[in-house]
This record gives sequence, C-alpha cells and structure tokens, in this order.
Amino acid sequence: MRTTVTLEPDVARRLREASRRHKSTFKHTLNETLRRGLDQMLARPQAKAFRTEPENLGVLEHLDYDNIGELLEAAERTARR
Repeated sequence: MRTTVTLEPDVARRLREASRRHKSTFKHTLNETLRRGLDQMLARPQAKAFRTEPENLGVLEHLDYDNIGELLEAAERTARR
C-alpha cells in the first residue's frame, strides 16, 4: 500500500542510519521498524506472578484431618454462626 507519512527529522535520520548499517533499503527498514514497534505495543503485558504467603493456623485436636467430609461440615457450621 502506498501512503504519505511525514516523519520527524530525528526519526528520518535514525531510519537512514539503520538502513545503512543493515545494508537495507529505507522502505524495508521503515517496515521492519514499524512491525517490531507495533508487535511490542500490541503485545499483552506479562502478568505479574501471583504469590501467597502461607500462614500457620495451628492444628485443632478435635478434628480428624483425614476425613474431608467432617472438615467440610465443621467449616460450614462455623460459617453459619
């Protein structure tokens, strides 16, 4: 696609330098630069790692920790209070 774009002087200078350094045409350098910039701009930000710190809640002697059903019932009774 053909279009007209007005480049700021510093941007045009940097593109010319890059095209010379990479022995590439101005057009190719401009397209590659735009592709990379757009890829970076449109990329989803990396999600921050979610961390939780464990808290020692102790052991309740009257509960059987091997019986999940009993633990759930105890938790539900406590939640209803």
